[in-house]
Amino acid sequence: MFLKGKELWNHIDECTPASKEGTQLSQWEEKNARIISWILGSIEPHMMNNLHSFSMAKEMWDYLQCIYHQDNTARRFQLELEIDNFSQGNLPIEQYYSGFINLWSEYSSLIYSKVPKEALANLQAIHEDSRRDQFLMKLRPEFEVARAGLLNKNLVPSLDICLGELLREEQRMATQTILGSSKEISKVVNVTYAGQVKNRGKGQMQCYSCKEFGHIARNCGSEVKEGDRERA
Repeated sequence: MFLKGKELWNHIDECTPASKEGTQLSQWEEKNARIISWILGSIEPHMMNNLHSFSMAKEMWDYLQCIYHQDNTARRFQLELEIDNFSQGNLPIEQYYSGFINLWSEYSSLIYSKVPKEALANLQAIHEDSRRDQFLMKLRPEFEVARAGLLNKNLVPSLDICLGELLREEQRMATQTILGSSKEISKVVNVTYAGQVKNRGKGQMQCYSCKEFGHIARNCGSEVKEGDRERA
């Protein structure tokens, strides 16, 4: 796809530059070098050693295609396994949906490529329901109530509508968790403060005249001041 976008795909089909001379040869060599650079930049480092013996992009391309090409049957089987094993786990709803859709889109494109045009619409409708159901089945247990609510409707909504409902439920659960944490912190603070008030002055002397701590009534300054006022 990248080579087609750069109008270089025809270069891969050319076996040899022997028929080219002068300007044409220079242009061919430039394209060849660009494609080789892109190939080497897009593969894993450990694979580069296998390509050092090739001087033409087509040779590299043919080698990689021969070694790593999978036919549709093998790829379809692999995708079926990946879809079957893929679940939400610790992923947020949006990331789970993105990963699931990527797998399902590639899988369905392989299936649809072999279906006659007149039967394609019916198969796509069946796949829409299957895709939605598989997505819902792989949700975490805390979404069980939301999932049951969606599946128990008289007309089960499409995957897009289910996604919107699940995103709202995820936001509601996150908000509830934050509020619950705030209430718990407030409760701890209140209990701590109550304990401090309850224990304040424990082991200290308390004046029964002014009710303050740290002295007794005999030494209370308020009584002395009151006696002075009476004598005056």
